[in-house]
Amino acid sequence: MPPLAVITMVYNERDRLPYWLAHYRRQVGLDHCYVVDHGSDDRSTADLGGANRILLPRSPQDNERRTRFISQTAAALLLYYRRVAYVDADELLVADPAKYENLSAYATKMRALSVTSVGLEIVQTADEAPLSLTQGVGAQRSSAIFSSSMCKTNMIGRRVNWAPGWHAHNGEPRFEDLYLFHLRHADLDQALGRLSITRAMPWVSEHAGKHQRVDDEWMRNVMRFFGNRPMASGGLIGQESPLAEDMAAFIRDSKAPVDQRQPYSVPLARYGAVRIMIDAALREALSETPVPFKSSAETPIVALSE
Repeated sequence: MPPLAVITMVYNERDRLPYWLAHYRRQVGLDHCYVVDHGSDDRSTADLGGANRILLPRSPQDNERRTRFISQTAAALLLYYRRVAYVDADELLVADPAKYENLSAYATKMRALSVTSVGLEIVQTADEAPLSLTQGVGAQRSSAIFSSSMCKTNMIGRRVNWAPGWHAHNGEPRFEDLYLFHLRHADLDQALGRLSITRAMPWVSEHAGKHQRVDDEWMRNVMRFFGNRPMASGGLIGQESPLAEDMAAFIRDSKAPVDQRQPYSVPLARYGAVRIMIDAALREALSETPVPFKSSAETPIVALSE
């Protein structure tokens, strides 16, 4: 039985999907990646270089429905894989490189039936240029901040009930050598471009997805705030990591539901007070060079064959 399948769900992710495919090609192999395409019309999923494409008709964005679909898909894949991970197109999951060669090796050794990743926002500082597709993220960004919203229990070995956004599941959160790097705030130009898409697309209700329909100035302010955080001493990995207190608070403030079939209540939108240097080994794990999006209708869009 293969150790790990990785799932994402996308709509017009021309900026971030090249990074996602390059990263998980190295981590698990594209034949074990499943891209659920919710009606993209920018051809960004026309050629996934060997990843599996599940094509859905476009409909208004409904995060409750989306979560149920992925929960059932993950449960089905567990019939054929030891573990399954779900990550958004702007999320790069890494196991501690000092202990594991890649995510497949981690899944092989993993004993728990669900593991929570340490959530991190990669930030763009004032002196860092826009991301280039000529290099991986790890070569272009040097720091991150803790994000409780990114502490997702996204690698599982049993059927789970996830909360929308995959922020919690019907089990106690458990940190164990997994790090989730979120790219939403890693590049201002890409962040604004994504907002223009999510603001324009239909949503199931006027209240759904508010954080994905903010205005451009809101995003600029958030990214300046993150990028101006003071720098801590030490890195992300190790007993002296500045993350330790944030992780302990996340566990402490997570609450079990009355009905054990329902997800835990976990603290969201808590951010670290300091920026933390991304360790060299983690930067190397984030170094895969993406293949640029190709807009021509006559050529493949993402060609990742060796």
